[in-house]
Amino acid sequence: MSQEQLLNNINVKVGQLEVMQKNNTEAIAAMASSVNKLVEKLDKSDDLSREALEKAKSAHKRIDDLIDDIEQKEKDRKSWREWALKVVLTPILVGALGMILWLIIEYKNAKG
Repeated sequence: MSQEQLLNNINVKVGQLEVMQKNNTEAIAAMASSVNKLVEKLDKSDDLSREALEKAKSAHKRIDDLIDDIEQKEKDRKSWREWALKVVLTPILVGALGMILWLIIEYKNAKG
């Protein structure tokens, strides 16, 4: 093989390497672009998940507040019912005791 053929072969190989390098550079640039897009999507999904978490916490707090309000109203209703029963039953019991005492006194007066 002559020097000219050897230089020609080297020149061909260098040309092939340049083409391969260009193709690799383009592929790397495309992958970098894809990676950047993925990073942006991950950032957006992270923001969305944080926002969803905050909304869930807020909704949970509102539900807890509603439950507390319902429980408090139930306690108030029970205490009101107890108060109403006391107001109604106390005079009835006092009246019944008074009637029993009156009947006992009348019975003793009728006997003696």
